[in-house]
Amino acid sequence: MTQQVINIGAAANDGTGDPLRDCFDKINDNFTELYAQGPAGANFDLTNNDIEATNSNGGINLVPNGTGKVVVEDDSVTIQTSKTPASAVGAEGDTAGMVAWDASYIYVCTTDYNGSTAIWRRSAISAW
Repeated sequence: MTQQVINIGAAANDGTGDPLRDCFDKINDNFTELYAQGPAGANFDLTNNDIEATNSNGGINLVPNGTGKVVVEDDSVTIQTSKTPASAVGAEGDTAGMVAWDASYIYVCTTDYNGSTAIWRRSAISAW
């Protein structure tokens, strides 16, 4: 639905604007659409402290503008990973700069997936 603009007339109380009932009907319709959209009409949901993609296999990118930065202020950051490269060649969707790990290795993706070139490098995790 497109935004419904209320006709306020040419001058106050000149009788050329929308009737009061029509005005509030438009207001209700506009708010109903806004609430149904979710945050900024995006494919994500904000619930409590969670940001969750709502589209199938959707990702969430934090992209600053110009010289802006994404800053996380805390004593620690926890990143959970479900990705452990099954092979050095990787899989569709792997891109340069991705990082993954398991109990023995940290993996770094060095280039975008192309189906044949080894793109993942690993480094053993040693005891401190």
